[in-house]
Amino acid sequence: MNNTELNYEELLKTHRRNLHMIPELDRDLPETKKYLLSVLEQLNCRLTFLCGSGICAYFDKGQKETYAFRADMDGLPVQETNTCSYRSTHENKMHACGHDGHMAMVLTLGQYVNTLDELKCNVLLIFQPAEETLGGAKEICQSGIFTTYNVTKVFGIHMWPFIDAGKIASRPHALMPKSAEINIDIYGKAAHGTAPYEGIDALYIGTEYLRRVYAKHAQIPGAVPRFPEGVGDLPRAPQKEPEDKTIIHIGKMVSGYARNIVSDYTHFLGTVRAFSEENFNMIINLLRSTLTEIADEYGCSTEFSNSEGYPPVINDVDLYNEILPVLRGLPGGYEEFAEPLVISEDFSFYGHYAPAVFFLLGTGTGIPLHSVDFDFDEKVLLSGFELYRRILA
Repeated sequence: MNNTELNYEELLKTHRRNLHMIPELDRDLPETKKYLLSVLEQLNCRLTFLCGSGICAYFDKGQKETYAFRADMDGLPVQETNTCSYRSTHENKMHACGHDGHMAMVLTLGQYVNTLDELKCNVLLIFQPAEETLGGAKEICQSGIFTTYNVTKVFGIHMWPFIDAGKIASRPHALMPKSAEINIDIYGKAAHGTAPYEGIDALYIGTEYLRRVYAKHAQIPGAVPRFPEGVGDLPRAPQKEPEDKTIIHIGKMVSGYARNIVSDYTHFLGTVRAFSEENFNMIINLLRSTLTEIADEYGCSTEFSNSEGYPPVINDVDLYNEILPVLRGLPGGYEEFAEPLVISEDFSFYGHYAPAVFFLLGTGTGIPLHSVDFDFDEKVLLSGFELYRRILA
């Protein structure tokens, strides 16, 4: 490792820790924006402000093509339990998903690009708010900035606890599924618990609805099993190609008021995931049709809604193959996932506007994203920075 790399390693560490201490939420990121600008304003780049606190920094190297590198900016509404010197200074806010590391890599890349008189492409750095909520990536894409700067390739990295520290991982084509939130309401009729036949038991109907949905879904090829093999009585769907996986998950159910009253409402909150619009629409239709079926049988009323959600993250195969030699030569190693992941990311929107590839960067800790004790050794950031630097070489 030469002195230049040692300097970049120190920059990565400093930026990450400074940003880790000032997590903010959604689009309202004034301290984060101020910190990024304290660095970017010293560089020879053109700044554009989008999506609340979002920043795009354009480095004009006199080329026709522009490569874009994206970092998400927002934190999570959780209270950090780590006791390190750089822990969050904002109560009930934390960078528990690695966005501080993502920003550190892209910000340091900007400092590197600024030292170069010549480069094969122009560079656009995208610092994007509102990844953890909704709309950040979509709003930036719809701003027209990709057309303004002729962006021809887009890259992004996300920290990932479940691969070796410093290792980069990805795969061609499907990497992450489309996801959306679902809300389901069942309205019955209250009655005394001693005469349930005088009411319409929304709690019972809700559990029956859930049972039917899971049973129907379990028969669809590619459905992700709800339990380990041999546990429970749900059938196990035949597994198809990894890209055919679908997930229906209800994470919250609320019903009833008291132990001796027939519940007159049940409310479900959940998520659905699929790698294609066809499969996504199929499971949404399953949820809707089963709700109609239940309402007709029991005489209850129902409501269903789902969010627009994020599209699937689909890595451009040609671009992936183009940079595969770079990936295989990385000092921290490279792993090609055999199957897609089942988390979702709004980086997916960028792929609708230019060829895009998304990578995972291993922390090696096994501490899940969104955990109150999430942390990592900043040395791993050098692997992500080195990937970006070699893409530009």
